[in-house]
Amino acid sequence: MNGLALVAALAVAQAVQTPVAGDRSPESRPADVAAAAAEKLPEAAAEPSPRPAPRRREPASADQVATPAVPEPLPRRAAPPPAVAPAAPTPPRSPAPAPTARLLPPAPAPTARLLPEREDAERAARLFLDALARGDADALAQAASERFSFDGDVEAGREPIRRTWRNLLASRPRPDAAPRVGSIEVLSTVDAMARFGKPPARIAPLVRPGALVAVADIGGRTVVLFLAREGGRMAVLGMHD
Repeated sequence: MNGLALVAALAVAQAVQTPVAGDRSPESRPADVAAAAAEKLPEAAAEPSPRPAPRRREPASADQVATPAVPEPLPRRAAPPPAVAPAAPTPPRSPAPAPTARLLPPAPAPTARLLPEREDAERAARLFLDALARGDADALAQAASERFSFDGDVEAGREPIRRTWRNLLASRPRPDAAPRVGSIEVLSTVDAMARFGKPPARIAPLVRPGALVAVADIGGRTVVLFLAREGGRMAVLGMHD
């Protein structure tokens, strides 16, 4: 629309400046100018000025496209190999211990195997033998049972037993020093018969159930005592030498 207005304005100016032939009066000039302008307006409207077409951008060829230069990578320095710790020396394997035989504990001494009953019998036997070594008839009667066998000869009662001991001790020579009482071993009647055999008939009644046998050494002489619990105490039943 701006182009059409510009063309109309130019036509009006040209008509005003160009002299018209004939005897047109000044009053008719404006009408002619207007007519001329009207004639040019349709032409201007019919033929609009062509607008320049936008230039079409042609795609650039592969040669024209500038490929950005890629910097060459710098050579990488080879990383040093990781330090390897020296392997610890393997200690020499000690040979497996040879299987040892299972050792049984040592057998206890005979005294350690004694039951309380046998311990009481050993104590009573030592008291009786100490009194015999001293020649003490009263102590011998106190350690004896109510019935005592003098190597087969039986005495009953405390006083007869004491008297018999006094007579026996008086008939024997008295040594200058009392004999020493040595070791005493207490055995059951079964063990005693397995070791020494059956007792003589005169002392066989002393080998009764529950009785114990004490084999003792007194001044180098072997003495055999028979003991049993009597009246709540361990008493000597008889003696054999």
